[in-house]
This record gives sequence, C-alpha cells and structure tokens, in this order.
Amino acid sequence: MKSERIVEASLFSAGRPLKVSEIAAATGIGSDTIRKTLKKLISEYEDRDTAIEVARVSGKYVMQIKESYSSPADMLAKTEVPKKYLKTASLIAYHQPIKQSDLVEMVGGKGYEHVKALKELGLISTKPYGATKVLRTTKKFLEHFGIDAKRPDEIKKFLAEKIGAK
Repeated sequence: MKSERIVEASLFSAGRPLKVSEIAAATGIGSDTIRKTLKKLISEYEDRDTAIEVARVSGKYVMQIKESYSSPADMLAKTEVPKKYLKTASLIAYHQPIKQSDLVEMVGGKGYEHVKALKELGLISTKPYGATKVLRTTKKFLEHFGIDAKRPDEIKKFLAEKIGAK
C-alpha cells in the first residue's frame, strides 16, 4: 500500500486534526515519511477540483471541507458549539486575553452562561484575576474552527481577515 493512501485514510477516518506522531503510531510509518507524505497530499488536494483539502491547523493535520464550500456543508453538518455561543467565543478570541467583566459589558449577563459553556466544551480557559477572570482560547478552539495560529495577535489577524476588517 502507498503511504499517501494510508495517511489519507487516517486523516479521513479520524475526523479531527492529528499530530504527525499520532499518524505514525497508528500506521507504523516513520515520522519523516509522514511529513513528506502530508506535503504531497496537501499539494495533491490543491491541484484537484474538489471540495476537500488536507490542511495544517495549529501544528496538526486535518482533512476538511474547503472554506469556499463550507456554507452549504454546514447546513448538513452537526455543530458541536451551539450558535448562541459563537459571538461570545469570537469576542474572546479576538480580544484575548480579556477580562470576563469586560466581556459581560459587551454581551450582557448571558456572558456568564456562555463562558461556563465554552469552558465546559474545552474551547476557552479561565484564570482568576481579582474579582473577575481572564479568558483565553484553547488549542481545541483553534482546531475546532480551523485557525492556523498560535499567538493572540495572529488569531486576531485571522478573524479580522475573515470578516473583511483587515
């Protein structure tokens, strides 16, 4: 079997971003070969006329729907994050680190419920800060929303580009 097809099958069946080491452990293929194979797969999918891509997200690799096809697909896909939390999540991501008290000023009292839910989903972290908390996104947040960034300024730039506020 070709390593490209084995790695492709691994990404497809996982349904989540994978580290090179995870793919190597599952397939028995060496990490160097996995890295070369992933680069080849990324290029292969870029050259195809398809709605699917292999992408690097937050240091991991994933098979996903290309952004230009995500709206029609989203209507059929089950969303893990309830829509009522998305605005709050995006505000946290954009303004992080942000005090919970400042967030509540932006979204109102429902912010407390949203913070609790987003934390339970593993999408944000909280740290006590006096009488309030400081909120930040987690690695899971980046993976879930397909954001290839690590630092808050990179995340802010990514989000600004998405809404056309470059």
